[in-house]
Amino acid sequence: MASENYDLVIIGAGTAGCLAAYSAAKEGLDKIALIDRKPRKLIGKKICGDGIGTNHLDFLQEIGFPIKENNILANTIKTAHIISPDKKKNYTLPVQGQLAIINRQQFGQTLLEETLNQGVKLFENTTFKTLKRDSKKLQIQAIKDGTEAISLTTPLIIDGSGINSRIREELGEFGENAQLRDEEQYYCYREVCQIDSPPEIYTDSAIFEFSYDLTKGGYKWFFSRGNNEYNMGTGVPKSWIKETSPKEVYQTDMSSRFSDMKVIDGGGGFVPTRHPIPTHVKDNIILIGDAGLIVNPLHGGGLSPSLASGYIAGKIAAKQVSDEKLSENDLWIFNEKIHERYGLRYSILDLYRILLQNIPDEELNDALHKEYLPLGSVFYAREYDLLMKLSRTLGEIWSQLPNPRFNRLPEFVERVYECTNKYPKSPEELEPWAKEYRDIYAEYYTLIAIR
Repeated sequence: MASENYDLVIIGAGTAGCLAAYSAAKEGLDKIALIDRKPRKLIGKKICGDGIGTNHLDFLQEIGFPIKENNILANTIKTAHIISPDKKKNYTLPVQGQLAIINRQQFGQTLLEETLNQGVKLFENTTFKTLKRDSKKLQIQAIKDGTEAISLTTPLIIDGSGINSRIREELGEFGENAQLRDEEQYYCYREVCQIDSPPEIYTDSAIFEFSYDLTKGGYKWFFSRGNNEYNMGTGVPKSWIKETSPKEVYQTDMSSRFSDMKVIDGGGGFVPTRHPIPTHVKDNIILIGDAGLIVNPLHGGGLSPSLASGYIAGKIAAKQVSDEKLSENDLWIFNEKIHERYGLRYSILDLYRILLQNIPDEELNDALHKEYLPLGSVFYAREYDLLMKLSRTLGEIWSQLPNPRFNRLPEFVERVYECTNKYPKSPEELEPWAKEYRDIYAEYYTLIAIR
């Protein structure tokens, strides 16, 4: 079987993969292959909350994607609500102009079409199987249309294949620190629905409801898509899904609220919810988006970081392939950029995720009512410095509480802060740092775990 040669092969034609291919092509790479297991017309159809920062849509428009022309925007959220388990506390935040709800499949198709217009070759209905190292290149084995074996050779792979990345999970390239534990991923069930007469609170809103009793540290969401359409769903940690079905929670506690609801679309899937992995690069490989677990750990939101990580990876790929410098050391700049942009903030947010997964409703009600856990402010602290300032201010309150879930949290915030602010400058420094980094979360989890 002859192998086709490419300057760059990207696995996954989702948001991250398309942005990587697009930016690499714009930077001058000629032969780029984009592999996706779906047929072309279904790329972009995904179980998703459909939320993205409006600034990211503006960025896409600026760099050449016809976002406005293709009617990608479904609605702009005006208000976010964080609801306590007893439903008596509504933490309200004005977010006008910050959060957009999009037409997800149209968004994905728009990214794909404009990427292919740059000369990128799409291998649709193609499933990545494995890779082999051959001198300074990689040989990719894949199956097209379920039967046809194909082989592609490239100096660099960018993996944007999603949460179930075979390169990260199975092929041993990234080690145990890149493995997802069950409590670090949610199974989410969601439906897009028409509700003719919704209560006013649901209009142009993003609503998050928390209850350990119902979702075991996960959450419920209601996102207004405009015109009385809603994206509604429930996420439950994988460690609990044998006992707690997200779909059953959705049906008994969410859809049951509306007598006039019509389901337009529904389905489920896993999303990662953890701190970023220690490294996203190895020799000749870059992980992006969900494949690299670059997500907001509080709720699994991944559209914005997928877009950014793909775009950054594509620009780096174009330069490094042209310079023939593709060792782990050469690609380390991607780690540094992602760590600065997302890793620092997401590493702190993951402590809040662990707290929410292990706090009974009675304690969470108290924390939300008395506002020593202002989740709305935590959710929308979009800048790292702002999140640290908030966490340290809250830490002064938490340290006086008798509850170890809270009074030990300031210590772990500072340990994560110190650890992440000495991120390794090279692969040689990674192993001891990664152990320290991972151990902090394991220790806090063990300290406060309900089970």
